Amino acid sequence: MPAPTADAAAAPRPIDLLVRGRIVTMQPGATPIADGAVAVDGGDIVACGPFADLDRRFAPRRRLGDANAIVMPGFIDAHTHCTQCFVRSLTANELPMIPRIYNPAQRALSPDQAAAAVRLLSAQLLASGVTTVCEGTLNPDHEAPILAALDEVGIRAVMARGRADQDFYHASLYRQLNETSWAKPRPGEAEADLARTEAMLDAYPPAGRQLIRAAVNASALLGFSEGYFREGAALARRHGATIQVHVGRDREEVEFSLAVWGRRPIERLADLGVVDRHLVAIHAVLASEGEIELLAKGGAALAHSPIECVANMNGVPNLPRFRAAGIRVALGCDNQANDMFANMRACWLLHGAKWGLPAYDPAFLSAGDVLAMATSEAADVLALADRVGTLEPGKAADMVVLDGDRPHLFAAHDLKTELVRYGSRGEIAQTIVEGRVLYDRGDFASIDLDRLRADAAAGAADMERVVEGRRYTPLGD
Repeated sequence: MPAPTADAAAAPRPIDLLVRGRIVTMQPGATPIADGAVAVDGGDIVACGPFADLDRRFAPRRRLGDANAIVMPGFIDAHTHCTQCFVRSLTANELPMIPRIYNPAQRALSPDQAAAAVRLLSAQLLASGVTTVCEGTLNPDHEAPILAALDEVGIRAVMARGRADQDFYHASLYRQLNETSWAKPRPGEAEADLARTEAMLDAYPPAGRQLIRAAVNASALLGFSEGYFREGAALARRHGATIQVHVGRDREEVEFSLAVWGRRPIERLADLGVVDRHLVAIHAVLASEGEIELLAKGGAALAHSPIECVANMNGVPNLPRFRAAGIRVALGCDNQANDMFANMRACWLLHGAKWGLPAYDPAFLSAGDVLAMATSEAADVLALADRVGTLEPGKAADMVVLDGDRPHLFAAHDLKTELVRYGSRGEIAQTIVEGRVLYDRGDFASIDLDRLRADAAAGAADMERVVEGRRYTPLGD
């Protein structure tokens, strides 16, 4: 066979996609590439560097972006419940809202409505640059339709599943004169449900190239037994998965935990052997100093939903303290605003008002930290860092292209600061998952908006009927 000619040796390599722009890789210590590009083939990033170099080396079948565009890793919504999508606005001005509004509405959803809720959530997230979502479900009847809808849409997902196995009673303040709080496991249920979780972990392994990965959901101390927590944590360790727990969310939980076990909620998790690198503590807004230290010592992570802090009015976590302790943090929309730009800005403003102002400290939380909590650090929290979170060769091509020609985004001195403080979903041009453009300037590749509009209207009307008699205050005009 004759040797290749010089021209053949220099021929550009055919690839699927070349994305040009100012590249924010989110790799540790990396600075944005002023005029760069990301080369994509077979769903993976094959090169990332100066545009002139990649333009010479590759022959893409499609090009996106331009010299002024901003290209960054796709956002990661580290905590949500898609089946709350049809009812969320009915919780406005309502307290308490989770057991009284959200939970009954979720239980009332049909399997078809659960699938429609996934499509709605996905459309909202993709349009705001989110490429990965972490869903927590407690209803086995919803699992198959949720998984099918996630697969249909093509968004990346962590699916945390579990089902409560414990009855409980919380003697509230005015009942404690004559009553006490208690918890009683339902025999055999933990073993049966964890077997189902293990089957999902086998079907959707927590490692590999597949878009959906499974996780353990032990949603809260009140409804899940000691046996469930111990075996669930062991299951997560065996499979390299996360175990996700709402903890330290409200005062009633703290009261219950102290009354039944004589321990605060995170102390109770530590007693059960749950606090390690696999644990994702959700919310933890009432974590004490000692509990923060327990999470840090165990290597656990925090899923923080800043808008939810205001929505349920239970508390604001000491985020600077969590981060100073070395705890990994990820941002979650929690269905209050399925828009990571809104959540990043809420994070900056909420913690600025809570922690920055009293200390007269402008360095309470950097823009780089906030952006990492929505991308690279979030990937680490959800055990996804092998595939997503940064733009670098070998990782999945999950990325967002922003229109950099909007006047409020120039002149940019520091792209991370500009994105966190001034960016919005209005600048999202394309959202790409594993090399596939799922959102392109208002168009969705895998979602029928007309069908979705009708499904959402019907679902919202049904949920309004379900909770009509449970609401304290009507919607405002």
